[in-house]
Amino acid sequence: MNQRVADTEGATVWTVEAWRGLAAWMVVCSHYWATADSSWQILRFTFTGVDLFFVLSGFVFAPYFFDRPLRAGAFALRRFFRIYPAYLLALLIYFGMKLQAGQPLAYWWQHLVFAYLQSREMAFYYNPVFWSLPSEVEFYLLLPLLSWCCRGRLMNFVALALSALVLRVLIGYASNTAMQNDAYVWMHHLPGMLLEFLLGGGAWWLSQRGLRGRTRALLLASGVALWWVLAWYFAQAGDAGIEASWARGQLGWLAALSFACLVTASMGASTSSNTAPPALGLSSVKSAPPALVWAALWAGRLSYGSYLFHIAALHLLQPYGKFLGVIDVTFAAALLTLLVSWLSYRLWENPWRRFGRRLAGR
Repeated sequence: MNQRVADTEGATVWTVEAWRGLAAWMVVCSHYWATADSSWQILRFTFTGVDLFFVLSGFVFAPYFFDRPLRAGAFALRRFFRIYPAYLLALLIYFGMKLQAGQPLAYWWQHLVFAYLQSREMAFYYNPVFWSLPSEVEFYLLLPLLSWCCRGRLMNFVALALSALVLRVLIGYASNTAMQNDAYVWMHHLPGMLLEFLLGGGAWWLSQRGLRGRTRALLLASGVALWWVLAWYFAQAGDAGIEASWARGQLGWLAALSFACLVTASMGASTSSNTAPPALGLSSVKSAPPALVWAALWAGRLSYGSYLFHIAALHLLQPYGKFLGVIDVTFAAALLTLLVSWLSYRLWENPWRRFGRRLAGR
């Protein structure tokens, strides 16, 4: 196996890890604090942290769109041991919570094999954030085909992105009542989500162009402005208003576009050689304060666990709300989420991840 490719795929670079941490805690915010005060309804839009995750996945694996060799078997092994062990641990916890509450273990086998995205009820039965994982897995499975379609050519990549945009718009505007569940399912599988991964791929390509400071500042301002405009519109229109407007099914990819601008602005172009595939376009660790790098790396390491376990932590502590108050319970749940995520990473998630890398390296 090409060691340079393996090292690059497994690299923990602080800028990407910082974005991962932000994405996870945006989702936590959307479940913990976004509805605590009606005057802060704009915070409900933090659920788009999921879209940021998709952009980051597209960014990290974008070199495969632009002619980096892909060994599908080794890639699949690394991805499996990166995603599934932590997911399985979380799923067992949510199984236990259902049993403790006297509820049936419905859809259990579908959840074991990521086949639960057949309806909103099935996808949300154990943990509402689980819905995003099948799309992520589908992206990994189809990456060899997507890479072959692009073949390292920018115009092929652009054509693929435009096709994904058209498909996303068509699915989002499917308004016939009889088609609503089908539209929901297709929207949240890869046909609807592919555009967001490709926006991350476009962010990687643009970050390789050696952007000047003024261009980075413009991308940063554009990304921030677009996200806040979308958040304000979402807060004003509400769910019912969004469903009845032009924005039906479209806010997610527009939020992903804002994140693509922000991620591009934060990344530095990498160097490449004639003998090695282009490295990820990531900012140098040496250019940042060590404390910031340390915090960013750990935010990224704990991001997957925070994403998976925060609903369980909140449910566990909610019975104590009458003693602690709603705000104190949510902050206690946030601390418990961090603790469980750290334990999971050290004792379960990272050992399996390293095992997957060793197995793929053979």
